[in-house]
Parts: sequence; C-alpha cells; structure tokens
Amino acid sequence: MSIETDIEKYKKSLLKKAKKKGLYENFGQNEVRKLEDKYKCNTDYSDKGRETWEKIQGFNKWCMSLDDNDLR
Repeated sequence: MSIETDIEKYKKSLLKKAKKKGLYENFGQNEVRKLEDKYKCNTDYSDKGRETWEKIQGFNKWCMSLDDNDLR
C-alpha cells in the first residue's frame, strides 16, 4: 500500500468512529503513530522520506482540526 492509500483508509475509519462515538482529545493520534512507524519517516532524510513525513503531518493536522461540522 502507498501512504496515500493508508491515509485515506484511516480517514474513512476515523470518520466512521467519530460519527459513532464522537470526538475526543488526541483523536487519531494512534493512527498517526502507526503511519510514522510503518513508513519510518523519522529516520529517512531523503526527499521521499521528507515527502512522506509531510503527508503524515497533513493527516495529523486533519485529525486535530476535525469538528462536529465535518461529521454531517
């Protein structure tokens, strides 16, 4: 799988979870950590590694900025 595919999979899963159980502090942080571990972007300083890290950080920002209006 690619990073984009994994992120989309997690987004769908998190939206479903949020609609069912609601939002909470640190929402999505487990998924962010799983992506960081899987793609080891903290140790890869190449352009590809930096690009992957930026995508994961974008996903992290999405998780942190999600609100009730996004669940409708």
